Amino acid sequence: MTDWVQINYRDFWDVPRIFFAEYEGELYLFDCQFDRELEDYPNSYRAFLMPELTEEDFAAPWANLWRRAEMSLGTVAIPAVTFDPTKRAAIRADAFDAIRQPGARPAAAS
Repeated sequence: MTDWVQINYRDFWDVPRIFFAEYEGELYLFDCQFDRELEDYPNSYRAFLMPELTEEDFAAPWANLWRRAEMSLGTVAIPAVTFDPTKRAAIRADAFDAIRQPGARPAAAS
Protein backbone atom coordinates (compact mmCIF):
# COMPACT_ATOMS: atom_id res chain seq x y z
CA MET A 1 0.00 0.00 0.00
CA THR A 2 1.31 3.45 -0.93
CA ASP A 3 0.83 6.31 1.50
CA TRP A 4 0.23 9.65 -0.17
CA VAL A 5 0.76 13.06 1.45
CA GLN A 6 -1.15 16.08 0.15
CA ILE A 7 0.91 19.06 -1.00
CA ASN A 8 0.28 22.77 -1.37
CA TYR A 9 2.49 24.15 -4.14
CA ARG A 10 3.44 27.20 -6.17
CA ASP A 11 5.74 27.63 -9.14
CA PHE A 12 5.49 24.69 -11.50
CA TRP A 13 8.09 23.80 -14.11
CA ASP A 14 7.94 20.07 -14.92
CA VAL A 15 7.26 19.54 -11.20
CA PRO A 16 6.26 21.84 -8.33
CA ARG A 17 9.30 24.00 -7.54
CA ILE A 18 8.17 24.91 -4.03
CA PHE A 19 5.67 23.04 -1.92
CA PHE A 20 4.53 22.34 1.61
CA ALA A 21 3.52 18.97 2.99
CA GLU A 22 2.28 18.05 6.44
CA TYR A 23 3.53 14.64 7.52
CA GLU A 24 3.09 12.98 10.90
CA GLY A 25 2.03 16.27 12.46
CA GLU A 26 4.96 18.33 11.17
CA LEU A 27 5.10 20.86 8.35
CA TYR A 28 7.80 20.51 5.70
CA LEU A 29 8.91 22.88 2.95
CA PHE A 30 10.53 21.54 -0.23
CA ASP A 31 12.17 24.39 -2.11
CA CYS A 32 13.84 24.38 -5.54
CA GLN A 33 14.49 27.96 -6.59
CA PHE A 34 15.77 28.93 -10.02
CA ASP A 35 19.57 29.13 -10.09
CA ARG A 36 20.70 32.16 -12.09
CA GLU A 37 24.25 30.82 -12.48
CA LEU A 38 23.00 27.52 -13.91
CA GLU A 39 20.24 29.30 -15.81
CA ASP A 40 18.06 26.38 -14.80
CA TYR A 41 16.48 24.75 -11.80
CA PRO A 42 18.69 22.48 -9.69
CA ASN A 43 17.88 18.77 -9.66
CA SER A 44 17.13 18.72 -5.93
CA TYR A 45 14.91 20.29 -3.33
CA ARG A 46 16.19 21.92 -0.17
CA ALA A 47 14.04 20.52 2.63
CA PHE A 48 13.10 22.33 5.83
CA LEU A 49 11.13 21.62 8.97
CA MET A 50 8.81 24.59 9.38
CA PRO A 51 7.04 26.20 12.33
CA GLU A 52 3.29 26.58 12.29
CA LEU A 53 2.35 29.13 9.63
CA THR A 54 -0.69 31.37 9.34
CA GLU A 55 -3.08 31.85 6.43
CA GLU A 56 -1.34 35.18 5.85
CA ASP A 57 2.01 33.38 5.51
CA PHE A 58 0.58 31.10 2.84
CA ALA A 59 -1.05 34.04 1.03
CA ALA A 60 2.22 36.03 0.89
CA PRO A 61 5.19 35.23 -1.42
CA TRP A 62 6.94 31.97 -0.51
CA ALA A 63 10.44 32.69 -1.86
CA ASN A 64 11.89 33.52 1.55
CA LEU A 65 9.77 31.37 3.85
CA TRP A 66 12.68 28.96 4.18
CA ARG A 67 14.35 31.62 6.35
CA ARG A 68 11.72 30.94 9.01
CA ALA A 69 12.52 27.23 9.15
CA GLU A 70 13.17 25.56 12.46
CA MET A 71 15.67 23.24 10.86
CA SER A 72 17.35 22.59 7.52
CA LEU A 73 17.02 18.92 6.62
CA GLY A 74 19.38 18.81 3.66
CA THR A 75 18.52 18.05 0.06
CA VAL A 76 16.29 15.57 -1.71
CA ALA A 77 16.90 14.68 -5.36
CA ILE A 78 13.83 15.54 -7.41
CA PRO A 79 13.74 12.03 -8.96
CA ALA A 80 13.47 10.63 -5.39
CA VAL A 81 10.12 12.40 -4.94
CA THR A 82 7.22 10.50 -6.48
CA PHE A 83 4.31 12.75 -7.36
CA ASP A 84 0.75 11.72 -8.06
CA PRO A 85 -0.13 11.47 -11.80
CA THR A 86 -1.06 15.18 -11.95
CA LYS A 87 2.18 16.18 -10.16
CA ARG A 88 0.09 18.75 -8.31
CA ALA A 89 -1.81 17.04 -5.50
CA ALA A 90 0.37 14.64 -3.50
CA ILE A 91 3.72 12.96 -3.02
CA ARG A 92 4.51 9.48 -1.77
CA ALA A 93 5.39 9.41 1.91
CA ASP A 94 8.72 7.70 1.23
CA ALA A 95 10.05 11.12 0.13
CA PHE A 96 10.42 11.86 3.84
CA ASP A 97 12.71 8.90 4.54
CA ALA A 98 15.96 10.65 3.59
CA ILE A 99 15.24 13.93 5.38
CA ARG A 100 14.08 12.40 8.65
CA GLN A 101 17.47 10.84 9.33
CA PRO A 102 19.98 12.01 11.95
CA GLY A 103 22.26 14.78 10.77
CA ALA A 104 19.70 17.51 10.21
CA ARG A 105 20.93 20.90 11.37
CA PRO A 106 19.36 24.12 12.61
CA ALA A 107 18.15 26.29 9.74
CA ALA A 108 20.45 29.14 10.80
CA ALA A 109 23.42 26.98 9.80
CA SER A 110 22.22 26.80 6.18
